[in-house]
Amino acid sequence: MEKSNKIFLIIILVCTLCVAGICGYAIMNHEEIVVSDAIKFKNEYETINGAKSEIEDKNYPIVSISESNPIVYKTGKEILDVLKNGEGLVYFGYSSSALCRNAIEPLLNAGKENKVDVIYYVDILDIRDEYKFSGSIRPEKIKNGTDAYYEILKFFGSKLDKYYIKDEPGNQYDTGVKRLLAPTVISVKNGKIVGMHVNTVETQKDEFVKLNSKEAKELQDRYSEIIKKL
Repeated sequence: MEKSNKIFLIIILVCTLCVAGICGYAIMNHEEIVVSDAIKFKNEYETINGAKSEIEDKNYPIVSISESNPIVYKTGKEILDVLKNGEGLVYFGYSSSALCRNAIEPLLNAGKENKVDVIYYVDILDIRDEYKFSGSIRPEKIKNGTDAYYEILKFFGSKLDKYYIKDEPGNQYDTGVKRLLAPTVISVKNGKIVGMHVNTVETQKDEFVKLNSKEAKELQDRYSEIIKKL
């Protein structure tokens, strides 16, 4: 009888250690995923600090991002579930956009000020369709967007503006489609957009020149207004 009790206790002890080990691994693994998104985002944006743009002969604005930022990466397909069924703050942009580089610090500061735990980030550089001026009134589509991108456009509906491209002299031509611009920040609740801001501030004339302190505070306040609608 005593021997049976000892065996039973040993089995319980082994099971307890196994469960504790599994739980510990799960917690460590979860933390690693969260940290990797934050660090990945920091590296993605800071790596090109001061580098020269391939499109314009100007240097990218320098940004400084904390390793403990609340950024969580989402693909175009993954964000659709958040847009339609969840709620939260969503940032559409990409690191080589000078406007995004001007917007990201005010956005992160607004998030910190309002105790936002998660900012969903969708890199839209490669998911959008592309057009070019072809010498006629109607621009030529040279690349299709992803299926998820077109679904995102449907979700935004009339909130997005028409997309125009320019020829060399600066004349604008209507592509006939809507466009998700970078940066676009929205707050979503119950499957609806309850707050939205596109670009930075009206006083910014050159996107490669970093916002001054007054402009940065203005943009941060606009993001705070969006956050408070959640």
